[in-house]
Amino acid sequence: MTDGVALAEPDLSLTCAARFQSIAESCLDGIDKAMAVFLETEDIDGPHKARVALRRLTTCLDAFAPILRRKLSGDMRDEAKALFRNLGKVRDSDVYVQGKADQPGHDKRLRDNLDLRQKTKVQFRKAKVVTFAPRLLVMVQPGGAIYRTSRHARALADGPEDRLAREVLDQAWEACLDFGPSVTAIPGRDRHEFRKDMKRMRYVSEFFADALPGLAEEPFRSDFRTIQDSLGVLNDYEVALKLEKQRVPKRLPEPQAAALSLSEQLWAGLSRAAPPWREDET
Repeated sequence: MTDGVALAEPDLSLTCAARFQSIAESCLDGIDKAMAVFLETEDIDGPHKARVALRRLTTCLDAFAPILRRKLSGDMRDEAKALFRNLGKVRDSDVYVQGKADQPGHDKRLRDNLDLRQKTKVQFRKAKVVTFAPRLLVMVQPGGAIYRTSRHARALADGPEDRLAREVLDQAWEACLDFGPSVTAIPGRDRHEFRKDMKRMRYVSEFFADALPGLAEEPFRSDFRTIQDSLGVLNDYEVALKLEKQRVPKRLPEPQAAALSLSEQLWAGLSRAAPPWREDET
């Protein structure tokens, strides 16, 4: 209300194409900025934030596949995944060095980390990765080359986003449910895949939070974030062990055991509840 006049609620719904463009532009902006941080500094936030933006971009491409040209979006996705994997090596090294900073051998670990960073930067500069986001930004504009032009695809692209949103959310949700209601029962080799599916679920929930009620509300939003963060604690621990060529012990250290317990508790509740976009169907 302004000066005693009630204002109409804003219409947050978009067409599928407009929503895709909005998300893609946000992801590409994040990639562009984080890549600059990585190439120009030694800030550990660069690789991490670039990987987050790249993963969000690939999730966006998968979500909106029905309105996108398969070849172009596939090429875009492959480029993003290659950057993601290379930055992953740097990110793993960064986390490892940070976690072992107070232990003997830190100077050597730091030198190895800096060497990896420099080699990756040289590789990226030769590949002209700074052109990645600007090139794709042109493609996702209205009428850009990324969009399908068939009558069916155009109708879907120009139609409301809520139908596609529900389908994408259902697919992401079912992928998570396939692992069962217990995180501790998931074999260690499969837990990383579960974490990736949880990230996808979280991202598509954020993508369509304006279109469907409940996605941005608590505890749904925070629970997914907390589960992902808890599984991240386990993943960082396992990465460190792998770099040291050690096996995961049968009994986890207290921080990792607590993280696993928390993710178990939260997922047990979430997996048995009706997700927000289905609540009006029960």
